[in-house]
Amino acid sequence: MAKLNRRVALKGLALGSLGLAGSIGLIRRVLAAGTESRIHRLQGDVRFNGKTLQVGDSLTTPLEVVTGDRAFAAFNVGRNAYLVRGNSRMTITDSQGKTSHVQIAVGKLLSVFEKGEAQIATPTAVAGIRGTGIYVEAEAERSYVCLCYGSAELSSTQNPALSESLRTSHHDAPRYISSSGIVPAPVKDHSDDELFLLESLVGRTPPFSPWDSGGYPSS
Repeated sequence: MAKLNRRVALKGLALGSLGLAGSIGLIRRVLAAGTESRIHRLQGDVRFNGKTLQVGDSLTTPLEVVTGDRAFAAFNVGRNAYLVRGNSRMTITDSQGKTSHVQIAVGKLLSVFEKGEAQIATPTAVAGIRGTGIYVEAEAERSYVCLCYGSAELSSTQNPALSESLRTSHHDAPRYISSSGIVPAPVKDHSDDELFLLESLVGRTPPFSPWDSGGYPSS
């Protein structure tokens, strides 16, 4: 695992998705921390369970994350990793060492999950997922969901009759979900570089990586 973490972290540096100093710091933390739950990047006003923390601080669940205007946070909880954008509020709960549920009240979240059962819920949508990368924007009347890769069961919380099963490999089927339907949407507001960054926090690469198989071995 140490060799994998080192290779993934160095690839993240080559992508240039972080500044040089931030990338070197990330590499050091990845090599030292393994999958200990901790904060990797912060900008602006971010509160974890109501507290202002620092890069490198450890995290525990249940975890409420609230971000202010133009803020963001990148962190991992076990072998799942998250990038929360500004003006967001969400709660992450944990079951037997694996993140099992994310409740997004409002805002934007890009996340990557190890294989296993997990769920992301917003006021208007639920995504039951397994070993995925997924981007979600939660609004009062609808949700945006891009299953970047992996499999998911999408449904409307306001209209349980609306559901869709998806399996994608590279942003193949973004959706808007509301009480009136689950309809195609454009790819927006998240990038492959961010997915490489998040997977690197937990010693993996995305399945579409040009370098190797990506750390999702067959179960």
